[in-house]
Amino acid sequence: MPEPRGGQYGRVAMLLHWAIGLALLAQIVFGFALDTLAPRGTPARGAVINLHKSIGLLLLALVLVRLAWRVAHRPPAWPRSLSPSTRRSATWGHRALYACMLLMPLSGYVASNFSQHGVRFFGTPLSPWGPNLPAVYAFFNGLHVASGWVFSGLIAGHVLVSLRHALRRDGVFQRMWPAALTAGAVMIAAGSAQAAPFAYVPNEGSGSLSVIDIASDRVVAEIAVGKKPRGTVVSPDGRHAYVSDQPENRLVIVDLAKRQASGTVALGESPEGVGISPDGRWVVAAAEESNDVVFVDTQTQAKAFVVKVSGKNPEHAVFSPDGRWVFVSAEEGEAVNVIDVARRAEVARIPVGARPRGIGFSPDGGRAYVAAENSDEVYVIDTRRLEVTARLKAGSRSNGIAVHPNGQWVYVSNGGAASVSVIDARTLDTVATVLVGQRPWNMALSPDGTRLYVACGRSGSVVVIDALRHTRLAEIPVGKLPWGVAIR
Repeated sequence: MPEPRGGQYGRVAMLLHWAIGLALLAQIVFGFALDTLAPRGTPARGAVINLHKSIGLLLLALVLVRLAWRVAHRPPAWPRSLSPSTRRSATWGHRALYACMLLMPLSGYVASNFSQHGVRFFGTPLSPWGPNLPAVYAFFNGLHVASGWVFSGLIAGHVLVSLRHALRRDGVFQRMWPAALTAGAVMIAAGSAQAAPFAYVPNEGSGSLSVIDIASDRVVAEIAVGKKPRGTVVSPDGRHAYVSDQPENRLVIVDLAKRQASGTVALGESPEGVGISPDGRWVVAAAEESNDVVFVDTQTQAKAFVVKVSGKNPEHAVFSPDGRWVFVSAEEGEAVNVIDVARRAEVARIPVGARPRGIGFSPDGGRAYVAAENSDEVYVIDTRRLEVTARLKAGSRSNGIAVHPNGQWVYVSNGGAASVSVIDARTLDTVATVLVGQRPWNMALSPDGTRLYVACGRSGSVVVIDALRHTRLAEIPVGKLPWGVAIR
């Protein structure tokens, strides 16, 4: 059984899913509208009924093709963020859908063969293999109608659950959604609040946070956030930004509605990278000089606990998509330290190349990608085994990492080459290189996955890349020495 590539279904599976799904939905609507389109006893009744039967037989054949393809091709693994009960519910829900896909056309076909009318397949009569038995016809026709109602309910539930996963961006929806359409799907599912989010850029040389309206790619505000802001994250509800102020050893809390600092939290010495849990409960900051990862409770806006890591000079601290782990890059430790959030302790040390910096996760959480700046490499980590499975050559002084919401591409900023490498997550090959400004550092994707925003420190700008076509779109001047980008 072939293994799927990346976190998505293949093109054939997607085509069969969407084509057959939409056709079945149209056929159900057609079936329920038969009496309206051609009332009983009217001349058009026979032709309309036989068109419905013909389409049903054609769809039955396509469903069998889809089932054969499904049996022969293993689906991508569920994201680790899904609980076992959710996975079981999804499995049984899909089985019920398949059962209705078969039962609905089969019961209609069998019913027709026990009636005096039989089936005309697009005008060609098919010899009935059963006698005219009204009681048998009534039973199977009733089963046909009932399965149509059940199928309609299952489809409605399937759509609602899919939209919920799209809103959560947990990697489930993207498994069956074509990459080129990801942008529109997420924006529609998220509603108008997601139509024009903002990018927040910490400028360590200006002590400010530039606010970019990504609908127009213009800076619309500058927020004072300390002497040397670096790591920045935004809460899932978009209400607060959390920015590390390195020389002041603190976390600055920004009220984004008022666009001003609203509080601070004392951290360890020389904080840099900042991460936020998927549910927004925890903010973590990597404190370089004290080798600490500080957990801040966003409900109380206060420091909750500290985890000492074994790697020297922790640079970035990033939550896994399921919130179970925090991966910490140790600049002078040539390793990634893994913190178990529930246990509040380091549980693993994963050796990587020299001077590890940026960390990014695949949407399903199965892989982590780590850029090693002094070895010009990207390390691929299996998060289940907590070990390196591949090492890839990147550009000079590889630094930042971003992963596309569909899991297909990994973006690597190359500080020494003034470029961004695009890696195909399926083949682990570099498929494009995009020139940007000088000394690109950290970056972020727009919520719809269409654009990548790259902080170019030595250019004092943010370069915008078309994340689907891998071409440069624009350059936005910001403050001095922009360190990264957070978008919400």
